[in-house]
Amino acid sequence: MENKSNAFLAGVFTIGLAVLVMFAIFWFSSDHAVRVPYDLITRSTVNGLGPQADVKYRGLPVGKVEAIKFDPQVPGQIIVRISVNKDTPITRTTYATLGFQGVTGIAYVQLDDSAAHDGDAATSPPLPTSPKAPARIAMRPGFFEELEKRGDTLLTQAETLLASLNDMFQIANRAELMAAIRSVRKTAEDYSQLSASLAPATNRLPKVTENLNATLESTRRLTQELANPNGTVMRTVDSVGRDLQGASASVQSAAGTFSQETLPQLNGLARDARQTARTFERAAGQFNESPSSVLFGAPTPTPGPGEPGFSAP
Repeated sequence: MENKSNAFLAGVFTIGLAVLVMFAIFWFSSDHAVRVPYDLITRSTVNGLGPQADVKYRGLPVGKVEAIKFDPQVPGQIIVRISVNKDTPITRTTYATLGFQGVTGIAYVQLDDSAAHDGDAATSPPLPTSPKAPARIAMRPGFFEELEKRGDTLLTQAETLLASLNDMFQIANRAELMAAIRSVRKTAEDYSQLSASLAPATNRLPKVTENLNATLESTRRLTQELANPNGTVMRTVDSVGRDLQGASASVQSAAGTFSQETLPQLNGLARDARQTARTFERAAGQFNESPSSVLFGAPTPTPGPGEPGFSAP
């Protein structure tokens, strides 16, 4: 009986230990975070997205995908039920996109806020939700979906680009391109020759610079000398000015002497010359009237009225 009781106790202990281990595994594997539901609304495809997929808010894990189903009220619309942590800042400007983890193709939901990019997240009101009436969040097309939509346009542009490249590299165009390349090479060679021809002048530039510096230094000294009132140049200018003043005084003195002494003498000489000229003029007139007066003297003038020998006509 004792062996049976020990076996029973061992079995009970084993079963209790197994239950305890299972409970511990369930406890530590379960998520005890308080979460709230939201519905993501989209008309796009949700390839790679399934239940228990991760939900991230700007890269941080905040919840899981609970279910994916069609909207019974709107044909073609898909509802993705997610549950996120209660403290996640979901606002009325929050939107969702579909992201992919690496190259595995496993999709996850990426939540973001347009107001946060504009700097207005603080003014955006929170989005209320409840298990009975989950709030709805719009799901925008992701990068790969946009790439898929624009694939035809990109392929058309790529075909046009390849056709343009094919036309550009035809035989005639290749000849023109090679001619342009040769012209560029010739220009580079001419530039090298020009550089070589300019090398001697470049080598003389330091000497020219030294001469220019010496000239500038001389000009600076001359400017300083001109600005100095006691300098050699200003003393020379003052000396020349004094000499010019002396010469001007001498000229003024000579002009005074000429006007006070010489001019009166010249005026008297001129009067004498005029009198002499009149005397010669009268003598010439008498000679013309009576040439014999030179030999016999001047004739007796006719007496005038009241003089002896006057007779009235």
